[in-house]
Amino acid sequence: MSDHDLLLGFDIGGTKSSVVLGDTGGRVIDRHECPTIDPDHTLAILLDAARPMCADRRPIAAGVSVGSPLDRQRGLIQAPANLPDWIDVPVVQRIQQVFDIPVNLENDADAGALAEWVWGLNRQVDDMAYLTCGTGQGGGLILGGRLHRGVSNLAGEIGHVRLRPDGPIGCNKAGSVEGFTSGKALAERARRMGMSDDGLTGRDVGQAARAGDALALKVVEEHAADLGRTCAILIDVLNPQRISLGSLVIRLVDLMLPTIRRVAEEESMPRSFAACTIDAAALGDRVQDLAALATATLALEH
Repeated sequence: MSDHDLLLGFDIGGTKSSVVLGDTGGRVIDRHECPTIDPDHTLAILLDAARPMCADRRPIAAGVSVGSPLDRQRGLIQAPANLPDWIDVPVVQRIQQVFDIPVNLENDADAGALAEWVWGLNRQVDDMAYLTCGTGQGGGLILGGRLHRGVSNLAGEIGHVRLRPDGPIGCNKAGSVEGFTSGKALAERARRMGMSDDGLTGRDVGQAARAGDALALKVVEEHAADLGRTCAILIDVLNPQRISLGSLVIRLVDLMLPTIRRVAEEESMPRSFAACTIDAAALGDRVQDLAALATATLALEH
């Protein structure tokens, strides 16, 4: 496999999905995005968009990045929280019927961790964690220089961990890491702290904080502190060299990162903290597209 071999990546999200043609060097060549609707129509749109991308150039493998739960062995999407109607959808089979190439299906957080490790960090660390910090809060792990999935393909699901005995609900659990630290949770925190509830989104809170709104800045600081506590858990349990933080932190890195690092240092073992770099994902906003391509590289290992 050379840096110029072509890969096809499919990212299936709760509100939008995309197909990307790229190469094994992490370069995106072509891309098409569409709203996520029902499984049949969404996959049909993506496959129709992929055909002309590959008309004069054949990819060697394809990858699918989507939320859990899923069945990697059978290639099924199994109704993740953001796609409740996608029940046992045979996404791998659908792609293989069109392109007749190896296809790999991965949890989106694992895929993001792999992309960040391979193309963002150039494999310069052996142990790292990646937190999505998106609508939900997923985690992917690289341990010993390999993607770590766990016996049930559910390793790294830090969003399910209960951060406090009670609190906002995420992953169907009150007080969970997802309930306190996801992008969606930022808007919910802002409403609890008294910001206007006129269709408020996490992006709105971030923009208000950037404009100097005192309450919005307080909301972001408290959110960052909970992310710092989450990082401390990962540091104490895994002793990683790196924690890369996705979507929300990428957008608000200057407002959030100092607090995240300070609280993580306060809450974790000193030697473990000193050995770990906490930062926004090196890939920045490219991580989502490259996650699907990184997933494709693993199809060649099957």
